[in-house]
Amino acid sequence: MREFWDLQEAILNAFGNAEPENPVLRVRNITQTSLTLEWDPLVLKTAKLRSLDVYKNDTKLAQHVPSDTNYIKLSGLDVDHEFEFHIVIKTTAGKFESNRVVARTHQMENLTGIRVAFGIFEASEPAISELKELVDRMGATWTEEVDCDTTHLLAQLPGGANYDRAVKHSIPIVKPDWLVQCDKNKKIQPALPYYIVSVPNNE
Repeated sequence: MREFWDLQEAILNAFGNAEPENPVLRVRNITQTSLTLEWDPLVLKTAKLRSLDVYKNDTKLAQHVPSDTNYIKLSGLDVDHEFEFHIVIKTTAGKFESNRVVARTHQMENLTGIRVAFGIFEASEPAISELKELVDRMGATWTEEVDCDTTHLLAQLPGGANYDRAVKHSIPIVKPDWLVQCDKNKKIQPALPYYIVSVPNNE
């Protein structure tokens, strides 16, 4: 009988007392009109995830979050505006809310949110090297591959893996002069006049 109750207690400790943990939320990248929210991998213990909802200023967003991702990019936000975000997960063991984070979108003159990747150029590596130096001087960032934080793809010709990713994720594909003009005017420029292909602009 003692062994039976020891087993019951072990089962309770392993499964009955292990509740999911509250999600941990943070802001990963901010631009004038968009930002990326990211959260630590969910710790569900023995529970199963039923849903994950994102809230902006206490209003649930309709945007769907795939269960196998731990981030979401929100676009179409007001310029230079403060927002509060949190996420709520619903599990078989109940509902759990994350911490709340406050973020302000950038002013038009703030170029630090620009994050570019590079496509195919008529000129070779030296032209890209010069653009990378310009990005660094502007206080912006660049990456070799298009990812969820990429704001623009710089290219002169269509084609290539980064081009395909940019099209898939509706990232503006612009001529390098867009970046030059951003730096020259000391504020972010509309992407549309510099498109090399018609892609919906989420910026």
